[in-house]
Amino acid sequence: MVTLRLSGQQDRYGAADLLRLFFGGPVQELGDRLVCAGPDLELTCSIEPDEKSVWVQTRLGARVVSARAPAGKARRESRRQLYQILAGATGQHFPWGSLTGIRPTLIAAECLAGGRDRETALRLLVDDWFVSPEKADLALETAQAEHRVLETVPPDSLLVYIGIPFCPTRCSYCSFITREAPSRAALLEPYLAALCDEIRGFFCRITQPAAALYLGGGTPTTLTPDQLARLLDAVRTSVPLTADAELTVEAGRPDTIDEARLEVLRTAGVNRLCINPQTFQDRTLARIGRRHSVAQMVEAWQLARAMGFDHLNLDLIAGLPGETPTDLADSLGQALELQPDSLTLHALAIKRSSALHEALVCSAAAGPAELPDWAAAVAAARRSLASAGLAPYYLYRQKQTVGALENTGFARPGKACRYNVAMMSDQRSVIGLGSGAMTKLVRGSRVERIPNPRSLDAYLERAGALAGRKADAWLANGSGETFSLSSG
Repeated sequence: MVTLRLSGQQDRYGAADLLRLFFGGPVQELGDRLVCAGPDLELTCSIEPDEKSVWVQTRLGARVVSARAPAGKARRESRRQLYQILAGATGQHFPWGSLTGIRPTLIAAECLAGGRDRETALRLLVDDWFVSPEKADLALETAQAEHRVLETVPPDSLLVYIGIPFCPTRCSYCSFITREAPSRAALLEPYLAALCDEIRGFFCRITQPAAALYLGGGTPTTLTPDQLARLLDAVRTSVPLTADAELTVEAGRPDTIDEARLEVLRTAGVNRLCINPQTFQDRTLARIGRRHSVAQMVEAWQLARAMGFDHLNLDLIAGLPGETPTDLADSLGQALELQPDSLTLHALAIKRSSALHEALVCSAAAGPAELPDWAAAVAAARRSLASAGLAPYYLYRQKQTVGALENTGFARPGKACRYNVAMMSDQRSVIGLGSGAMTKLVRGSRVERIPNPRSLDAYLERAGALAGRKADAWLANGSGETFSLSSG
């Protein structure tokens, strides 16, 4: 049993993340202790404040790591020390070291601050945060790219996210609130009407232009061409856009893409289209519950190109069930033959609410299996992408990913997605519209989050009120007033 005793203002979530990283399985909180299955280890971590700083100390037997840290960085230092102690005790090392957060590029940017050169910043990430040299280099390159992209999004502009929580089928790894459209077809029209009401209700009071709009899901192209046209007409007539606004539609499933839908998107001015196969292996597509083939993916891609879409993105996932690094390399090779303008490489995340998680829990009784070296496979993919002219421009991490790896967006010059970078930065406001969408209002270092209800019934009942509430919050936020909101 592993026991970690905490004292002071500790980051219990971060400490629990590290225990899960090293030992797997659930972590229990018992008073001032975190416990999990594993070898018999008794650790303590304390944070003792004084006037302007804190003293942080982590101990395992005779092994002690301690340091003084600024008051605002105590929890970060605590995680750093705990990782160092656990790595020494277990002999395990992970690509991102002690960086357990969603955005490791924030730390990379700090390492570059103050005029530090790239080599000095890399050494800080490797020596102080225990990040592997390959991931340190990736974080620094991406942090610099994110900064360049963010400069193209005016600070006073906003981003808009519109969610369509319906898909043709539910993928085995999916944990989102997505509904299968064939079985919930009766909800599509009421949902579309409520969504258009929310769009109009918010933007009839707000004139701030949007620099980027992202229509995601789910699979927005699950909508019929007529439904899609009505939604995009509500956007066109209601949402003020900057002259060079980026308009993205996530047409994730190739089996929902046809000439009629693409014509609707082209007429509406959509200038970035995501067609996401996740893999180019037909057997895997069947295994994960996607009812399309690789051939359909290629056909949809070629049709979109022929109709004039000059920014096409595709997604791949490393670690899909039954796949090997060789499969990933083959899928990437086929993807690059299509000459994508951008490509996002995800590491599979095993979420508790997914069917895949349940299957893995059931198979765990068969004993541990030898895991492929996905870190090496993803590093090789990055090299292949660089050779093809695609460089990293944004990066984030999720919990419970294969190999404790990351999700990285790669793009050709001038093809980075502004929405992705600005949304992830927490430096630009995002208006979230639709069931489960999240609004983020940013003023300086303060970020207020306003979630829409995940329940479709609750959303359908309250869409108009949600629009007014967000508009009130935006206007209050913009005038400097304070406010506090919850999802209700």
